[in-house]
Amino acid sequence: MYEFYFDARKRKPSNAQVLKQINQGINEGNNYIEITWGENTITIERMHSKMWYGSGWIRNISGADLAVKINSVQHNKTLNLWNT
Repeated sequence: MYEFYFDARKRKPSNAQVLKQINQGINEGNNYIEITWGENTITIERMHSKMWYGSGWIRNISGADLAVKINSVQHNKTLNLWNT
């Protein structure tokens, strides 16, 4: 499990900052990632199907949307391996 807490006293983290922390968790081999800012939390979880699922919000950043983005990137990496 990977957890990261943005300082709630500071402004909302950007989409890029949230994705950076999610990528850090993935690169460390975690299947459950939780990003928190104040009372707002995004959870990203890799299921047995190897697909990522997301839930929660940090203002206008959706965990479900981030999971779709992560799955798309990983799918494209797999396709690129087949094309080499």
